[in-house]
Amino acid sequence: MKLRHKSQLLIIISSLLVVAVFAATSIISYHRYSLNALQRQAQMGAEMIRLTVTHEMTEGQAEHKDPYIKNLKNIPGLVGGVVVPAKSVIDQYEIDMSVRTQVTEMEKRVLATGEEQSELISGDRVRYTYSIPYIAIKDNEMNCLACHVGNEGDVIGVVSLEMDVTQQFYEAIRDTVGISLLFLLFAGGLAFALRRFLNPMEHATEELNHTVSLAEEGDFSGRMVKRSSDEIGEIAERTNHFMEVLDNSIGSITKDLDTLTGHRQIAERENLLHTTVSVVHTMAMVSQFKQIIENDRTLEDVYSRFQQLLEQQLHFSRYSFYEVSNSRNRLNAVFTGGLPEGMDLWCKKDVILNCDFCRAKRTAMITNSHDAENICPSFAGRDTENGLYHLCLPMMLSGSVGGVLQVVYSEEEKAMVMSELPVLQSFMDEAAPVIETKRLMKSLRESSLRDPMTNLYNRRFLEEHLETVTSGVLRRNSTIGILMCDLDHFKHVNDTYGHDVGDDVLKGACEVMRKTLREADLLIRFGGEEFLALLIDADEEGGMLSGERIRKAMEEHSFKTPKGPLTKTMSLGYAIYPNDNDDFWECAKLADVALYQAKDTGRNQVIRYQEGMTSEE
Repeated sequence: MKLRHKSQLLIIISSLLVVAVFAATSIISYHRYSLNALQRQAQMGAEMIRLTVTHEMTEGQAEHKDPYIKNLKNIPGLVGGVVVPAKSVIDQYEIDMSVRTQVTEMEKRVLATGEEQSELISGDRVRYTYSIPYIAIKDNEMNCLACHVGNEGDVIGVVSLEMDVTQQFYEAIRDTVGISLLFLLFAGGLAFALRRFLNPMEHATEELNHTVSLAEEGDFSGRMVKRSSDEIGEIAERTNHFMEVLDNSIGSITKDLDTLTGHRQIAERENLLHTTVSVVHTMAMVSQFKQIIENDRTLEDVYSRFQQLLEQQLHFSRYSFYEVSNSRNRLNAVFTGGLPEGMDLWCKKDVILNCDFCRAKRTAMITNSHDAENICPSFAGRDTENGLYHLCLPMMLSGSVGGVLQVVYSEEEKAMVMSELPVLQSFMDEAAPVIETKRLMKSLRESSLRDPMTNLYNRRFLEEHLETVTSGVLRRNSTIGILMCDLDHFKHVNDTYGHDVGDDVLKGACEVMRKTLREADLLIRFGGEEFLALLIDADEEGGMLSGERIRKAMEEHSFKTPKGPLTKTMSLGYAIYPNDNDDFWECAKLADVALYQAKDTGRNQVIRYQEGMTSEE
């Protein structure tokens, strides 16, 4: 129940209660006063009759009492009086009661108890009957026992009076009604006064409740009206000031924070409190995420953490992230999630081979297939059973698209994805410089581990990653074939054709060997025209066959030079780790010994290391 209704109910109940209490008190008091007045009047009359009868009896003129009693009827309001003798008196004087008025029940009670009685009788006329006992007394002035047989204190009769109080009764009713009307008028005045007194408080509480309700919804525009200069007016003034401060501060903070996170506008009726909390929470998460990935060791760690963010915090179940290789005009799928069985990517494979097929990469703009059907023909999820949509966000690195995040969603998930889009964009904006730095560091590191001319891994790479390569082989109880390769008479090429042609020959030799080796094998430029090929899980026969294929392919290859075609041969030495030695570098030396054995015995051949070659060298 609202305060207004409570106050109205309080006014009505309190006014009626006051009227009822005062009216009841007044009526009861008036009724009691009227009865007391009647009783005193009747008591006076009855006592006068008793005294008269006693006097006449004392004087021996008992017959004089009857005219006196009859004359009492002439008194206004007095109907009559009677003296009723007790049974002892009737027996003593042999009074004939048949000619007398019948004794009433009230008179009988007085005779029996010796106590006065009164009774108000309603009918056509309202009558009041009052009876007092006639007590036998014996003193110096009067001696009832001189005439009556009995003891002092005996009830020897009853004196009764009957009065007509009809007029007084109706006057009492009229007075009671008048009093009640006066109290009703008083109640009306009281209610009006209470209404005037409580009205400002009602308005103040309603306005305060409305203002606070708006504030709970993030709307601080509510204000109270100052209707008085007392404490209620002061509450209104302070509340208005507080709402104004909140409206200016919270609204300003929210807009500033929203500007920092970007990509959304505050709706006119949006809850500023919830929005502020949400924006601050988002900024905290974004800042924490950036601090964590800045301290991650590798780019792969950053990508892994970014994938966890998509799944655990943003609750995306279908997604892809592509890394753009601008130098090769390709997209590399870094991670994916939620792919149906039989699908490798959420996009068609032509995107991988040519990143210009990716609309988000090509335009550097957000692409949403829900806004325009088939906006990007390269999306493959549309053909699935559920008819999915995709949202692709480009990640800008140094002014160009360096990555593309793809979120795939259903119609039911659209609202969730759109609500999380600003948050996702904030994460991407903060992650972009970190990813760019990590990619640069990775590129620099890879460049230090590769030969700049041939783009093969160099000896430093082997030194840093050797333990990883060998531990896997040993764990599988397998072997590594080590081929030490060297171009025959390469110095003659530099001396005859120049170093530029020599460099081209080295590059061509690398391509020949790469095409001959398996993808699992590693080809390393060991120094000058010398190369090291690591044949993973190769045995005795397999390693020799691989070496022979390289030798034959090199022999058959023709290098183009300004002076015409050029052919070269290659000598190879072969050793097996850990069969020949449980130390890898010692095995490499053994392969090198076999290489020089091949050179010393005619070149253009593959020689397997045999025990005893070392001692000969």
